[in-house]
Amino acid sequence: MNNLPTKALAIGIPIGLLITTHLKSLPFAYTVRSWFLLRALIKKAKENNLQPDALFAVVSQDHRCYLDDIDYNQHMNNSTYNKILDFSRIHILYSAFARVMMEPHHHIFGHNGGVVTLFRKEIPPLARYKVQSRIWTWNDKWLFLQHRFLLEDGTVACLAISKIVFKKVSGKTVPPKEVLELCGHNFDDPTIEERRLHNWDIAQHVLSLDKIRDDPYSWSSL
Repeated sequence: MNNLPTKALAIGIPIGLLITTHLKSLPFAYTVRSWFLLRALIKKAKENNLQPDALFAVVSQDHRCYLDDIDYNQHMNNSTYNKILDFSRIHILYSAFARVMMEPHHHIFGHNGGVVTLFRKEIPPLARYKVQSRIWTWNDKWLFLQHRFLLEDGTVACLAISKIVFKKVSGKTVPPKEVLELCGHNFDDPTIEERRLHNWDIAQHVLSLDKIRDDPYSWSSL
């Protein structure tokens, strides 16, 4: 009987460590994390009377690379970047587009239409890192978001681009500028259009990737 506490510790400590280092892989962990993030963002939006952050404001989130984030190369695996970017997109939508996200009568929803990631530096196990995101540019259909993953020393580990499309319940596309204006953004400052055009000169090339759908070479032949 005297050995029971020792046995309990011998079993409990490893199990506790395993759970602690794999928190993000537990059942419903992603849903719970999303819920807490949404709760905080909705509270902030209400406190601000649904007024948006500045158009090109940077939102930032702090993360850590846990053991369930790494692959056999002993650094953060590629899929984790996309999962983390989900939280960044939620952050942007509720910071810059609070009105359409929280006033259901608009019937406008933001949908992720694709992500491009450019890896520059590995994120090692247990390392802390920061994800910064902001509105980058837009055209009549697509809103582009810009992201970067930063290590603690400021090194850029990854650059990423997300493209968002706004849709009515009917499926009709709503131009991003129209949604931005609806949410309270003002475009009187001419430098806004200058910045949009400068960034669009780069972003437009991302759309050319859609041409891979028209690849004339059959997948069934060698």
